[in-house]
Amino acid sequence: MKRQFLVGLAAVCFTVLAASPASATTARTVLLVHGYQGSTSSFNQMQAGLKAQGIPSIEVTLPGQDNVANATYIRNLVQGIVQAGGAGTTVDIVAHSMGGLSSRWYAKFLGGSPAGGSTLVAHYVSLGTPQYGTWPACLLPQTNGGQMCPSSSFLAQLNAGDDTTGSAAYTTIYSTSDSLVSTSASRLDGGACFVQDSGVSHDGLLTNATVFNQIVTALRGTCPGVYKTS
Repeated sequence: MKRQFLVGLAAVCFTVLAASPASATTARTVLLVHGYQGSTSSFNQMQAGLKAQGIPSIEVTLPGQDNVANATYIRNLVQGIVQAGGAGTTVDIVAHSMGGLSSRWYAKFLGGSPAGGSTLVAHYVSLGTPQYGTWPACLLPQTNGGQMCPSSSFLAQLNAGDDTTGSAAYTTIYSTSDSLVSTSASRLDGGACFVQDSGVSHDGLLTNATVFNQIVTALRGTCPGVYKTS
């Protein structure tokens, strides 16, 4: 693509953010995709905040730790949404950690946002995703986290050529305080909105009120950071 996401305290912040209604462009369904060995419950607070904004969402339960299999599952889920919604239906994706890789494989190779084709993903927002890998993952089996190894064939295929294919709007949100994924690994070279936070942990990206506001901004079609191309 060559153009363009203590429960009590955070819940209060989300309620404040909900004061402005969502625009029509954010009425599409948002798929919330968890990371490595994660679960849908990690998105409960975010989903409540999105609901308050009038943004429908689905917490996606991935079948396992193989990104290709997960991408196929996402494709099938989106196909069901499109069939129910009719022609022109699109979705948004907000993905945490490894979930961003599964989602981007779907976008690039399984019809989500193909080069020169009809795009089903309007906005892709990653949170702490190792887009170019993380070295500790090299100790894991390929289909159980090892695909996140920077030298894996999976990442070689995913990042070959344009790493932001199609007309989807890509946003990568990351934190300098993320001890699991380096800021350099969070890049997307083809063209994306870069959002750098600090003082937010890897899992904290899911519940931090500032990050939530950035996600909503991205879903509404505005870059909440800096748009970069290689």
